[in-house]
Amino acid sequence: MDYSTIIATIIFSGSIILLISMVKKKVLHGGSCCGEHDRLEPRIKAADKNITHYSYHYRAIIDGMVCSNCTTRVENALNSREGIYAKADNGNGQVSIHAKHEITRRDVVGWLEELPYTLMEFRSAG
Repeated sequence: MDYSTIIATIIFSGSIILLISMVKKKVLHGGSCCGEHDRLEPRIKAADKNITHYSYHYRAIIDGMVCSNCTTRVENALNSREGIYAKADNGNGQVSIHAKHEITRRDVVGWLEELPYTLMEFRSAG
């Protein structure tokens, strides 16, 4: 074997090892479109998921949700509030918000202000 074959083999082997470690990290820790390969965001579950217990229903459009971690962050910001149950869909940016008390656009903007997402639309859903 000549030196060029040995060097090429070392580079190829190193590339394969790097690729395997990147895939392993993504599988074990999840992937995030948000620039880093963060661990999957833990979910904050609403205390009450029975929609019939909620008197107020809203639809929101939130810009910037593109991955499952984004969706979880938005849901967590809303579901951590007393009397709120929210379910987000990053595919269309829609969030269904069910509340036991009336809420306003200003409330939702405040709850999301620590996150890199923008409330584009907020309306009553019935």
